[in-house]
Amino acid sequence: MAKIKIVNPGRLLPTTHEEMRERGWQRADIILVTGDAYVDHPSFGAALIGRLLESLGYRVAVLSQPDWRSVDPFRLLGPPRLFWGITSGAIDSRLNDYASLGHRRNRDVYSCGGQIGLRPRRPLLVYAARAREAFKGIPVILGGLEASLRRLVHYDFVEDKLKRSVLIDTKADLLVHGMGERAIEEIAGRLSGSQTINELTGIAGTAYPVVRGAAIPHNAVSAPSLLEQSSDGNLVMKAQKLYQQQAHPEGLPVVQEQDPGLVVVMPPAAPLTSPELDRLYDLPFTRRSHPMYEGRGGVPALEPVRFSITTHRGCFGGCSFCSIYLHQGKDVRSRSVDSLLSEAESISRHPDFRGTISDIGGPTANMYGMSCGRSGVCGRLNCIFPSVCKHLRHDVTPLLGMMESFLRWQAGHSEKINVYVASGIRHDLALQNHEYIDLLARSFVGGHLKVAPEHYCPRVLSLMGKPPFELFEEFEGVFREASRRAGKEQYLVPYFISSHPGCTPDDALALTDYLVSRSWRPRQVQDFIPSPLTLSTAMYVSGVDTCGKSIHVARGRAEKALQAALLQYYEPRSKKVIAGFLHKQGRNDLLSRISRMAKYGKKP
Repeated sequence: MAKIKIVNPGRLLPTTHEEMRERGWQRADIILVTGDAYVDHPSFGAALIGRLLESLGYRVAVLSQPDWRSVDPFRLLGPPRLFWGITSGAIDSRLNDYASLGHRRNRDVYSCGGQIGLRPRRPLLVYAARAREAFKGIPVILGGLEASLRRLVHYDFVEDKLKRSVLIDTKADLLVHGMGERAIEEIAGRLSGSQTINELTGIAGTAYPVVRGAAIPHNAVSAPSLLEQSSDGNLVMKAQKLYQQQAHPEGLPVVQEQDPGLVVVMPPAAPLTSPELDRLYDLPFTRRSHPMYEGRGGVPALEPVRFSITTHRGCFGGCSFCSIYLHQGKDVRSRSVDSLLSEAESISRHPDFRGTISDIGGPTANMYGMSCGRSGVCGRLNCIFPSVCKHLRHDVTPLLGMMESFLRWQAGHSEKINVYVASGIRHDLALQNHEYIDLLARSFVGGHLKVAPEHYCPRVLSLMGKPPFELFEEFEGVFREASRRAGKEQYLVPYFISSHPGCTPDDALALTDYLVSRSWRPRQVQDFIPSPLTLSTAMYVSGVDTCGKSIHVARGRAEKALQAALLQYYEPRSKKVIAGFLHKQGRNDLLSRISRMAKYGKKP
């Protein structure tokens, strides 16, 4: 990345023509259109990319949640000189709109006051169409999480069908996938240097449609087309495995027929280096939503992360249901301790700060400072399952050093400041070093620690890419002892997933039996949602595991509701569903135990 300049500290990117005029602008170079409310925080992609482009000298404006029913809002800021950058927001719009069983959500935490209805149901398609209608001939570039995960043929759980790349459906010119800083900088630079959008066909971290004679790389790998996958579910798994083998910076381009349309997906861009991450997160984010939302309930999604610090990117955990590998990559890149402490100091001076940094972490908090020691291409997707890779440098010395630096920083402040780890840890990795667990329990847990065993049954855990449940129980004991030595009463908050591909009703029952035996009432329960571009979704659609062996898949609403109810057996709404099932299974003993727990209000 080019050298970053800090500009306009404390000043938000303009969102109106009046705000542009205050800066003396007649025209923006780039207009970012987002389906979220405008929040100036590095956890929100539009703000992160906007601040980066601003620091590189571009005039960037933000069009936040424009009224899509008319083209007029897309004309208010005038035409951008270089391109429209369009994102649906910080979350896939389908997940934002619908729960796993197809129910419409009644709250949008990325909108002012949690209000629903402020964005169209398919923001990328609608915003791209309005942008083209507003001003002809200006390049339209897609980015953000939803575009990234829908770069190829993908499954849509709302429509229950395979769909073509969103790049084709939107008729956009380019799609940026993964963490887009390198790609968007190159795109802006080449367009600013008078190249045309049709010449931008070989940029790492992008996908482009093959139109107007655009070249297909000679070394491109062909993935099964939309028509082929729709006709043969086994090809869904084949396409998934083929793409995952190329989804790294040393991979090959992938070409795929969309029926109609042809898309070329270039390999991901190289992850940012530690100094580049430092410079990016040192940009002058105000950690506030735009003043236009004042007095209207704010933006709920901001509050949990407002005073959090991202320590690193990437995750080598390789969970089957997770898309981080295909968005951030498995190569962990960490920020320097100096940069992290500088951000903490800035937070401590923020006028809204009340003494708690809610989280220092990343996709997995205890991967900070770890890296791969292998040279060349690695075909392994999961670096710690079923065993820890011999090339993984998982020494916790950098992690412990970073955490101890925060303790010294806290001690240097006259006012008490709490610093927590709230983003969740990988418990099997943590067991590699008990010193880390001791430090975590002693100084960085605010009473509860998130962990994700996900299930209880070995076969289901294997399909998930998760370690045996016995390791979770071992971690539970070690953490309990560490908390006791620290003189604290602290608890684990376990996450579980219901209806994951391969999980039968009997597997769900086995987990319930265990939970009841422990008097556990898990609150962090997620019914499996087949989100785009994950291995678990390929299992769900194809009905086979990675070896091509048939597996059970809970597809209908009735079975999915049953598996979810079994995990939340203590809820009154679950009583009728699980009672009938337990009677059929001859498990009246378990039903009686659940009833006694409900009667006497027994807690975990």
